[in-house]
Amino acid sequence: MKRKVLSAILCLMLVIGCFPITVKADTTLGDDDETNISLSTEVPELISITVTPPTKTTYNVGDELDTIGMVVTANFSDSSTKDVTSDATLSGFDSSAKGNVTVTVSYTEKEITKTDTFNVTIVAASLDTYNIDVSANPTAGGTVSGGGTYDENASVTVTATANSGYSFVKWTENGEQVSTDASYTFTATSDRTLVAEFEEVIYTVYVNPGESSDIAGPVVRSTTILSEADMWAGNYTQTAGCFYRGNNGKLYYKLPSRCSFTAPEGKEFDCWEASFGGTFSIGTPIDMAGKGNFTITALWKEPDPDPYLTLSIPASININYGDTQTPFDIQVKEAVFSAKGTIEVRLLQSSFQCTSHDGTIPFTVDTNATNTSHGYRGNECYFVVSNYMSLPFSCQGYINITSDAWAAAKPGIYTATLRVRAIF
Repeated sequence: MKRKVLSAILCLMLVIGCFPITVKADTTLGDDDETNISLSTEVPELISITVTPPTKTTYNVGDELDTIGMVVTANFSDSSTKDVTSDATLSGFDSSAKGNVTVTVSYTEKEITKTDTFNVTIVAASLDTYNIDVSANPTAGGTVSGGGTYDENASVTVTATANSGYSFVKWTENGEQVSTDASYTFTATSDRTLVAEFEEVIYTVYVNPGESSDIAGPVVRSTTILSEADMWAGNYTQTAGCFYRGNNGKLYYKLPSRCSFTAPEGKEFDCWEASFGGTFSIGTPIDMAGKGNFTITALWKEPDPDPYLTLSIPASININYGDTQTPFDIQVKEAVFSAKGTIEVRLLQSSFQCTSHDGTIPFTVDTNATNTSHGYRGNECYFVVSNYMSLPFSCQGYINITSDAWAAAKPGIYTATLRVRAIF
């Protein structure tokens, strides 16, 4: 690099240069600059329900309501729908007399209740009669009762009583078990032929000679020359340097730690060049032994590129109601680094605010940035972009909302701003 040399000679003359670190804002961010992602979501409002009536709409007097086939659909302000049949409540059904009956269906969500209705007809019951036949198997096993002719929907109880030496096992119909209760109760809805099944009881009897036996049932068993101490304490003009006596007794000159003059246009400070030979950076101590008078010359250079970060992110994100995680793409397209060699991209967490009431929906932010340092600083999620990384670097960020936060939110339009910041 071609260098411009400015020099002046005295017993000791210093020409000092400095430059401000100015950050170029390219497409998005410079040092501690921010950009925003606009977030929005809608918690839909229940506006109506629609009822598909049950399959059965005609009932006899005294019948109970049959809801088979009924579907209740909730309709929301965002045009979405959902099946709420299991959460709906019904009222108004009465089959005590003939006539048309209106049944009201209600559904409540987020303190909003909507209703719809359907109609059923109650007619006089035209009752059939059914024959209930009962028998014992084997016939010697016991006796049965309760058979006969019954009106439709009448309650029927059939009873089996075992004879001595037998026990009741079950009631069967067409060879299939229907009950193991000796007294079996059911509703008469058809002709039935029931058989009480008995089995002979076989006892094991232990008898002592000469004694009778009792038969028992089964048993289920985480200038001025300073001292070195004053020099380290900073008790000197930082922009002019100082002479100091080291703890070893030698005399040193410490080059200035800061500059007070502006570099030539288009240039910045590079280093000091000493007339006795060698170049030195700012703040370097020089052993004065054998030096005598010498000249220090400031050398200038073309400035390094201003650090910046080109970051590609969406301008806005619409969060769907009920989604507990919404991903969005993040891409670091290019970067020029400061001497530090790293840039932190930070995503500041916040909460949604509603435009129509004082409700909020809290959310958190994280990323899946891999092969680089990432985590949290307070409430800021971050990942590190380093000068050794291959660009472009891509990852995803995530807006996280808990199911409980959705459930607690009142209907309305919510907006938020996700602040994205670069720290060099």
